[in-house]
Amino acid sequence: MASRQAFKKDSSFFRMLAVGAVGAQSVQQYLNSLGHQVIELESGSLATRIWRDVKRKRVRIPDLCCTRCGVRIESRAKTSADLSMSHSPREAERAWHYGMVDSDWIAFPILSVEESEWNLGSLREGRSLWRERTLTFLHVEGLINLFTVGSLKSITPQQRKPKGVTEGSEIQVKWKARFAPGDGRVIRVENGSLYYRLESKLESLRHFRLASNEEAFLSPEEQFKKNQVLAGQVTPLTGNACHCAGGCTTEKIKQMLASRERTVRFTGCKLAKVTKDTGLADQIQELAEDTAEDPYVRMEAKSYLCEVRGDSADKVFASTLLGDSDDQMRLEAAIALAEIGTQSSFELLCKVLNDHQQPLFLRRACAWGIGCHGTPESGRVLVRAFRDVEPEIRREALVALQDIGTVALDALLEGLQDSSSDIASGAAETLRRIDGLPVEQVAEKLTALLTNSAASTWPTWALANLPKEAVLPHIESLQDEKVRYAVSVLWAFLESWIAEDWTPKSTP
Repeated sequence: MASRQAFKKDSSFFRMLAVGAVGAQSVQQYLNSLGHQVIELESGSLATRIWRDVKRKRVRIPDLCCTRCGVRIESRAKTSADLSMSHSPREAERAWHYGMVDSDWIAFPILSVEESEWNLGSLREGRSLWRERTLTFLHVEGLINLFTVGSLKSITPQQRKPKGVTEGSEIQVKWKARFAPGDGRVIRVENGSLYYRLESKLESLRHFRLASNEEAFLSPEEQFKKNQVLAGQVTPLTGNACHCAGGCTTEKIKQMLASRERTVRFTGCKLAKVTKDTGLADQIQELAEDTAEDPYVRMEAKSYLCEVRGDSADKVFASTLLGDSDDQMRLEAAIALAEIGTQSSFELLCKVLNDHQQPLFLRRACAWGIGCHGTPESGRVLVRAFRDVEPEIRREALVALQDIGTVALDALLEGLQDSSSDIASGAAETLRRIDGLPVEQVAEKLTALLTNSAASTWPTWALANLPKEAVLPHIESLQDEKVRYAVSVLWAFLESWIAEDWTPKSTP
């Protein structure tokens, strides 16, 4: 995943992240269907997390990697069917192929985008507020084309005009490629033209002429999928070449760890950690202790030592997390601890979260990291964070608990009864947001709370936000008329047209 560029607004950057994440997820699913076991190699490639306070400028590395064969895959999601990538001819670290080797793959998922927008502005007493919401539906259409980095490097691409300043001021490089407009089959290739028919329009014979530097990639009678590259300058991977060949052995990972290319050494550490290969501990420890090694490779090596060898996270990461002079490395340490599923890493994250002397950006990162552990204990820690004095921490805890989901259910139900209104309200709102909630079970427990507890405000709110048809039988069993009336009032509001666009204040 590319690092965030200067001048890009959060809304524009988030949209780019969303397109990239959906594209990477689709590439992962597609390759897994071909026998691969694809994991995230570049942290954040499959998500849309924005780190606002400290800019992340990570080692540029392919997004994904297969743990069975070791192939690395860069996903370049597009919203239009073309074979292009961002590139900087002057900055090596922003070249389209930086950090990649010839055997790496680049995938080009083509996404359709459907958007609906809502916005409203208001001005009162010299204070203005502009509210804007965009609902975007993203899904991949047709075939995902795969190319090797070596095949793309072998052809000199076109250079297109630079992007605008809000897009990072890079240029675009583009290779000629003819994408299929729909499913169909090739009829013939002759006289410099490719003739084909689409399934949806069988009566129409279509064709396009091949330029002198283009070739057809399919033969007569071969079928194709929408957005499949039929012809062009660079031959895509097809057939067996896309299937997983296996062979990611300890010996192969050992060779990666000894590579002269830092991103390959990083990949070796990641694969050794994911596969829990204990036979590489000594070699990885050397990388972790080598002060001349790339800091991100060292970070991944240290993660392996904690995850696989069982080294204490406090011993390995505390000095970086708590005392490094570079805030970016402190942030990276928190992200690494989020990925390490050990008790010592969890305890170190909690230590920083609860230390109000630590900078806010780091405490927020640790709250997020605690959520990544995804345990009932994580849920209890995050529910307690609802009474933190910093609103940013409370919001981070809310999002993290929403992601944890039903694993935190017991902690949330306990939080509804807490004497702190901050904790009780946070627990109620989290329950409202969780997908896949066991509605009948929650409705039964909320009804029991309202029957046996004096605290009724936030359990009532949580109950009213459950599906009405599931709640009605439980409401009828309640003896407290005030609670029943409160639920009916909340339902009246939630079912009204104003609920969709309601905000508490028109201006700050």
